[in-house]
Amino acid sequence: MSTRDYLRGSRPSAFYVHFEDPVREDLPSGLHRKPRPSAPRPQGQRMEAAAERRSWLGEQKVEQLSVRLARVALITDRHHRRSTQSWLDARDRITRDMDEHVRKRTALISKRLRNLSHHNQEVRARRDEAKQDKLLRKLTHLYEAKNASTISQFWGKQK
Repeated sequence: MSTRDYLRGSRPSAFYVHFEDPVREDLPSGLHRKPRPSAPRPQGQRMEAAAERRSWLGEQKVEQLSVRLARVALITDRHHRRSTQSWLDARDRITRDMDEHVRKRTALISKRLRNLSHHNQEVRARRDEAKQDKLLRKLTHLYEAKNASTISQFWGKQK
């Protein structure tokens, strides 16, 4: 194909027009140069750097673990304090409730004992009155009896 064919439009295509050569010292603002690889370091330096990195990573891990262990210890201590306090509160509440129950029960039993003692005294007094009344009735009946057969029936046979 010749340039004439291109110009006539037989086949449309894009073309490039070169105005000026690029300037190497002023790079565009978004363009960065890739760093060139540095010269290889000797084996000893690389091993020393690796050992330093390993020790630094180990120190970092130890520090992270110590922070986590301190946090776990703090949470555990807080949990133990709260659970112990709740147990102590429950024990105190149960002790108070039991003391109150014992006090009320003791008062109730004391009241019942007083009432029972009072009732027993009244029963003894009535029993004594009933015995005395019965004896008086017997004596009255005895004095009213006219013959010996009535006395022997009342008192039974005497030996």
